[in-house]
Amino acid sequence: MRKLFVRDKKGQSLIEFALVLPILLLVLFAIIEFGLAIMTANVLHTASREGARLAAVKTMADSIAVQNRVLEILLAANITDASINIIYDLDNHTVSVTCSTDFQIFSGGPLDPVVGPIPLRAYTVMRYEG
Repeated sequence: MRKLFVRDKKGQSLIEFALVLPILLLVLFAIIEFGLAIMTANVLHTASREGARLAAVKTMADSIAVQNRVLEILLAANITDASINIIYDLDNHTVSVTCSTDFQIFSGGPLDPVVGPIPLRAYTVMRYEG
């Protein structure tokens, strides 16, 4: 009677692994993509902050230097398709720098039609001293 209930379980772990592996890979790729998106957003915030700090003490004629500084930070992080907008508000004595880009999902595959590019934007305002 005992032989009827005790069966050979050699293939059970292989089947369980095959069922769990896609879920584990999906979670792993989601963690990696989320980390890359946070890193890109952090670099955008750093670039806009540095640009606003430089624009706050430079004259409006030096906006090319501000844009070059922001591009230098973005290129150091390998972000090449970002748009930069510098606005001087002389009425309120402020300068604002906006950096934005579209975050492309690295892993691609079946999630591209659903998720697509994720727009990321960083905005910094500082008092204009120039």
